[in-house]
Amino acid sequence: MKKAGLVLLLLLTVFVVTGYLLPKRVHIERSIVVDRPAAMMFELLNGYRHYKDWSPWVARDPQAEFLVSGPDAGVGARLSWMGDPQLVGSGWQEIVASRPFERIDIKLDFDAQGVADTGFILAEEGGATHITWFFDSDLTEGVNFLDSFLARYFGLLFDRWVGGDYEQGLKNLKDFAESLPVAEFIPVDITRVQVAASNILFVTTQSSQDPADIIRSMAAAYAEISAFISRAGIAIAGQPMAITRAWEEGTYQFDAAIPVAIIPADLTGNIQAGQSPAGPAVRAVHHGPYDEMMPTYEKLAAYMSAHGLSQGTVSWEHYISDPANMEAEDMITHVYIMLAPGDSER
Repeated sequence: MKKAGLVLLLLLTVFVVTGYLLPKRVHIERSIVVDRPAAMMFELLNGYRHYKDWSPWVARDPQAEFLVSGPDAGVGARLSWMGDPQLVGSGWQEIVASRPFERIDIKLDFDAQGVADTGFILAEEGGATHITWFFDSDLTEGVNFLDSFLARYFGLLFDRWVGGDYEQGLKNLKDFAESLPVAEFIPVDITRVQVAASNILFVTTQSSQDPADIIRSMAAAYAEISAFISRAGIAIAGQPMAITRAWEEGTYQFDAAIPVAIIPADLTGNIQAGQSPAGPAVRAVHHGPYDEMMPTYEKLAAYMSAHGLSQGTVSWEHYISDPANMEAEDMITHVYIMLAPGDSER
């Protein structure tokens, strides 16, 4: 009996000493290659608007509540959740560091379950992106000696417990990202803006979708408006605009418009008066010829998809540069897409 007690004591001593010598920190990482540019993947991960589209834990507890707060993206963007304690529990995570196209660092707080650091490392590889999702935690932080001792043993199982979730999450992310437009939108200056209305004189017209035909139709409409403005002695209040009304079945219907200081009482010919579009919108700055604007629209579409934004009722172009006084390669055009109701609060 005494010998058995000594053996038990020896085993307990080995168990305690071994536990004390086990690592107090745990590190887990999984990687995947996504066939999308690093700039696009960075935008998808640098906030939480699309978290539900790829997170491995959303499907596990469909009844869980997820709340996005703070900035739309970057440092301070925050996600809180509350769900079944046996499935996803409760807690929050917040972006604490963000280096464009390369790395995002996130602080995790699992309430009573402790804290951890996680994040993503991005590396572009020939148009695709190698993404590493990592997890680091000090298992002994904020716990008593006994709990820290047991936590070290639990740490041996962490990779098995969490690794599968990270693998599934990365697979979900890959599937979701590769379903979005492929355009890399970051090199284009894209911002969300609040646009104020202005008085405009405009001519409603249409053309084919051929760039040369569009330019001819615009030139004729602007010539009519300019001639009217000159006769009426009205002050021009801004650069010309083209407000899209329809783009379908090979035709382009639009309002060629010029902002003016006042609306005259009497109009002639095809001239109409009104207000330019106003409200929350996404704006891209296009540099170069008018007939090379399609990639800018594609990048705008990619940006809106990545941010979960929907197009509103109208889009328009604002021609900042005068083509008569500038080389085509140097011209600047502002492209606007109105946001759908509700998206302005995102």
